[in-house]
Amino acid sequence: MSIIILSSDSVEMEKEIAQKTGSALGYDLLDRRLLSVVESRYEIPLDKLEWALEELASSRRQSVDLQRQALAYIQATTLEELLKDNLVCHGLGAHLYVLGVSHALRVRILAAPEELMEDMSTKKARDRVDRRRKLRQNWSLALYGLDETDPSQYDLVISLSQIDTEEAVKIITQTAGYRRFAPMTYSINCLRDAELASRVRARLWEQFPNVKVRAKGGTVVVETKGALRNKMKTAATIKEVVQPMEGVDYVEVHVMNKLFKKALPLSR
Repeated sequence: MSIIILSSDSVEMEKEIAQKTGSALGYDLLDRRLLSVVESRYEIPLDKLEWALEELASSRRQSVDLQRQALAYIQATTLEELLKDNLVCHGLGAHLYVLGVSHALRVRILAAPEELMEDMSTKKARDRVDRRRKLRQNWSLALYGLDETDPSQYDLVISLSQIDTEEAVKIITQTAGYRRFAPMTYSINCLRDAELASRVRARLWEQFPNVKVRAKGGTVVVETKGALRNKMKTAATIKEVVQPMEGVDYVEVHVMNKLFKKALPLSR
């Protein structure tokens, strides 16, 4: 009954192992097909959503804001789907924002060097792999404050240098069956809180793009910047938007007359 979240330095290998793992367990796949739902729900073009997951925005403010907005919408939609359980998720960056959820098994797949090299010379292939790894490292650090290439971020790391894909799938399915990855009340609540906080942030984005949101058991805490003279009005506006949302019991708003550090897609 666990959730499996895959990440890899090879898109093709990630997809293949996700499909085989889902088939072996009878789990549904949660992948980039979900972006069509995000596109329809939030009216952001599909190509912009795919770009946000792959590239690091230029230094232009408009580009940075668009990327953060797209990722916030992807995150909210992905977390909503993950509440359904029995899923193998990949390609949506969930390994960087599904944190503290013990029934979510986070797996990193390291492709065999020859899989990444294709028909290029060894040096050319190595340079390409290094550039790709550096790009992903910079992307994840800039947007989530985590290095997705760091093995310590995962519960399980599998190198395919001497392990074939079939054996990798067996290792993943066996590990997912460990008692520690079974859904427990605490971990389920952690996921629900993350989903609610992410959904609230997505709902507030158009009016308050720099808010930080925390949720716990139906209580939502929103932090935002703003002029102190408008503090009451800002707080009232946020409460008016958030209070009617499903799952919200109480809203607390803090308006501060100072800039936040660069906001992350999921406040932690």
